[in-house]
This record gives sequence, structure tokens and C-alpha cells, in this order.
Amino acid sequence: MRLSFGDLFAQERRRPIREGWGFTVELPAVLELLERIDDGRVSALDARSALAEAADLLYDTFRCFEAEDPGELRAMCRQAGGCALCDDRRPWFEGLLNGSDARWARLQQPAKYPFATGRHGLHETECSVVKRETPSDYSRPTGDVYVAALNAFSHTVDPHSSREDFEGSRDYPRFEAMTAQEARKWVLDRTGPKGGRNYKRCQRCAPAV
Repeated sequence: MRLSFGDLFAQERRRPIREGWGFTVELPAVLELLERIDDGRVSALDARSALAEAADLLYDTFRCFEAEDPGELRAMCRQAGGCALCDDRRPWFEGLLNGSDARWARLQQPAKYPFATGRHGLHETECSVVKRETPSDYSRPTGDVYVAALNAFSHTVDPHSSREDFEGSRDYPRFEAMTAQEARKWVLDRTGPKGGRNYKRCQRCAPAV
């Protein structure tokens, strides 16, 4: 029997996706199944169970979670301690954590990395703006904290977008600390052929590269 998903979501028969909503079945197979029920070779209950089991088994294969309501999916994920979407986006999340670890390590060494860049341009690493927008303490999440953070990432951030952190979150260091040589290259890469700056320089700390 051939099943597909995503072509029809009948509003008059809406139910959980794992119970078959959004799945379609080829008509000849349905007619054959009804014939087998009619002549007693298959019971109606067994046929129903087989179809429901197929929908459940194919849920992850067909990526049915992408059709779920985001709020409902996140609630189910929290209750279950994880979901297919979290598993799917875990590599991106691990990459985010690796980047956060590296950024945090550099920010703790302002003598070696005296400059920092963020969404608003170039600063000195010890600038009050950098300190204000950087967590006072950071450690890579583990255990239940990791599960909660992965849930938040998977259900609020599109890994395919250009965003590298959680929207509005201060839990992760965002600034990239640089050596003086790296900062000079960063400035050069953002300076036009006529000398115009394609970046902002913090007016508070007025970094001199």
C-alpha cells in the first residue's frame, strides 16, 4: 500500500498527524482492503491499526514534524524530553556552542585580544558596551540545561538563516574578540577603495586600530 504525506489536510477530519492527519492512501489499495474486510480475510480493527501504525512509523521519515504547529510541537518536545526536530538541528546547535566557547575564551583575554566586533561595529574588548551585552558568566550547557537550550534553539531559530544566536538572548557571547593584526585586517576588508568605512566605530571607546 502506497502512502504519501502533505497533499491533503482535511479540516473536517482533523486529528493528530501521528493518527493519520495529512496522510493520503492510494484508492486501489483502499478498495482491495475493503474487499478483504468484506470477505473476512482482514478484520476492520486490524486494518485500522495497521494504517495508524504506518502513519506513526512514517512520521519521522516523512518529516511530518515540519507540518506541526510550532507551539504544540515545542510543548510536546518539552514533555517528551526531545523530538525529531531537535535531533535534526542538533549539529547546528553544537556548532553554535563551539563558537560560543571560542568567543568566550577570547573575551577573557583582553590583553591578547584587545578589539571586538559585534552587530554594531568595532569596539575595544573592555568597552562597557561589550561588557553590557556579554553574559557575566558563561559555561557550555549540560544535562537538563542543555536539553532546554537545544529545545529553545530548535523551535525558535532557523539554522538555515544567517542568525548565529538566539534572538534576544544574552546567554551566549556574541562579540568576536580579535588580536590587533586581526582587527586591522577586519578594518581593511571593510574599507572601500576610496577610503570610506563600511563599518561603525564605537563612539564610547573610540578604538584606535
